[in-house]
Amino acid sequence: MSGSAVVGVAAFLLLAGSMALWFQRIRSVQIPRDRRGFVACWLLAAGLGVFALAAEPGWLGGVPAGAAAFGGLLFTTLVFISPQKLAADAIRVGESLRDFKALDEHGEEFTLGATAGTPVLIKFFRGHW
Repeated sequence: MSGSAVVGVAAFLLLAGSMALWFQRIRSVQIPRDRRGFVACWLLAAGLGVFALAAEPGWLGGVPAGAAAFGGLLFTTLVFISPQKLAADAIRVGESLRDFKALDEHGEEFTLGATAGTPVLIKFFRGHW
């Protein structure tokens, strides 16, 4: 295996490892507020992938190098264009829920204050895309 193929495989492993940690954090709803570490890993993987591709690693190193270059740039771009931001006034685990208004499944307005004194189960869906 040539040196450029090794760099291509290393770039892919860096991307795969950082993405595995990212998705594990997503599943446990623990995405860090400061995402610079993840973005740095993805950019490094993309840079190493491009470097390996420029050195013509052959198929054995070219496929993982191309995947690392594409994936690193893709995930970096997605983080920067994502509209999901953690608000400064977000509710934390264990805090009381503040009153809010929303539409229910029938399109009617629902207020949390209207349920005062009764047991209520409220299920929120948080998508990560």
